[in-house]
Amino acid sequence: MDYAIVVLLVFLCHEVFTVSSSKLPHLSHKHQTSSLLKFKNTLTVDTSASYLCQEPYPKTSSWNMSRDCCSWDGVICDEMTGHVIELDLSCNNLARTIDSNSSLFQLSHLQRLDLSLNNFSNSHISPEFGKFSSLTHLDLSDSNFSGQIPSEISHISKLQSLHLYGRLRLIAHDFKLFLQNLTQLIELDLTSINISSTIPLNFTSHLTTLRLGDTTLYGIIPETIFHLPNLETLHLWENFQLSGYFPKTKWNNNTSLQKLQLSFVNFSHNFPESIGYLTSLRYLYLQNCNLRGPIPESLLKLTRIEDLYLQYNSLNGTIPSGIFSLPSLSRLVLSNNHFSGQFEDFNSNSLNLIDLSNNQLQGHLPNSIQNLVNLTDLDISFNNFHVDVSLFSDLKQLSYLSLSYNTIDEKEVNSTLPESLEYLLLAACEVKELEFLRSAKQLSNLDLSNNNLQGRIPDWAWSNWMSLITLNISHNMLTSVDTIPLQIVYTINLRSNLLQGSLPIPQNSTTSSYPIIISVKKFLQIFAI
Repeated sequence: MDYAIVVLLVFLCHEVFTVSSSKLPHLSHKHQTSSLLKFKNTLTVDTSASYLCQEPYPKTSSWNMSRDCCSWDGVICDEMTGHVIELDLSCNNLARTIDSNSSLFQLSHLQRLDLSLNNFSNSHISPEFGKFSSLTHLDLSDSNFSGQIPSEISHISKLQSLHLYGRLRLIAHDFKLFLQNLTQLIELDLTSINISSTIPLNFTSHLTTLRLGDTTLYGIIPETIFHLPNLETLHLWENFQLSGYFPKTKWNNNTSLQKLQLSFVNFSHNFPESIGYLTSLRYLYLQNCNLRGPIPESLLKLTRIEDLYLQYNSLNGTIPSGIFSLPSLSRLVLSNNHFSGQFEDFNSNSLNLIDLSNNQLQGHLPNSIQNLVNLTDLDISFNNFHVDVSLFSDLKQLSYLSLSYNTIDEKEVNSTLPESLEYLLLAACEVKELEFLRSAKQLSNLDLSNNNLQGRIPDWAWSNWMSLITLNISHNMLTSVDTIPLQIVYTINLRSNLLQGSLPIPQNSTTSSYPIIISVKKFLQIFAI
């Protein structure tokens, strides 16, 4: 009986101690505070070091002995042990170097370390990073490290996320070692690392993000990479010696893949029908991939697609009409292909950018283009369209409009354009009058070259063009320019007109800090140099 009471008392005391201690703040070990302060003191804060960040913030500036280091900005400790387990100093404006003797490497319990978007002055990545045996997340990207990535990084066997984006080198053997040893990887970002290797076959099936763009990879993309079951993001862009073949049948990651960026990878075959299986795809970038043939109807199954970039290929045929009705499509770029024919209605409220330039499209723009109320950028230049500019008058968000090398119907030039326009390119559109430009008063770039303008530029036009930076009215039949009252203009091109007499000097030519370049005939006049 007495023994049972003793056991009960011991149990109750243990529970009380456990509950009480869990409510008390854990003081961090003194050596952690010391290590962090030493690390801080070996670096400097340079306001330009994190220039890529929108809102850089020097977290270390508030570090001092008056507070427990577990309450410092960017520092997270384990609630039970008090060990520093996370250190986030991204966008911290840190500068100078991190060498192998840095006190940073004394924080042996770190699980997450983010030093991205700083400036470590071309220092090498220390092999000591490989001793963080508990590390699951490591981000050293865009921090101006240089040299070769140490093979010791592959010793961090618990790594789930590794980001080393930057101008670094990774030898082919170590690249394969990374993939062999880091079997828990979920995210791997080696963008712009010089690897110079073929793509291995042994990627972990856990991967959700694989970014190997601009890494000088070469050879053939193994088809297995398209079948990683959990893959959400695949970037292999700008590996100019890399080629591949899309799966002809269903992809294993058809319900997970959301971002596919393969631009400048050589595929040299028809656009794959199998792309229609990727029903979760939101971003597809296949520019400059040497793709051929028509766009398959299966593409219209991508109802979640937001960005579709297929420019600079050899795609041909007609553009499937349903592409302009995809419910989530925001940016559509099909320029520099061989598309022909006409297209039908626009039935999407989501589109804000359309680029169909440099094709062989023809006919009249459908009236339904007026429905694209969120459109900000439209480029249909270098086609054979007949354009009714009145269709754009209600597009209040439109800021960029390029109609060059199409035809504006003469009966429609009295229409108006939206005031929101900043870039207006109308080269070789058979323009004879400027009246339809009266409402466009916010223009910064205007191209009216290779048209049929005669006589002089009306005074109201100069008044409306006060915000112009670039003006091209070359290759017309203008006979005089009485004044150039523009305030901030940088370049004016008047070549190949019928101008006579002296040329007026722009009003800001004596006060501008930049030269004003005026091109007349075959030479340049430069003011305010």
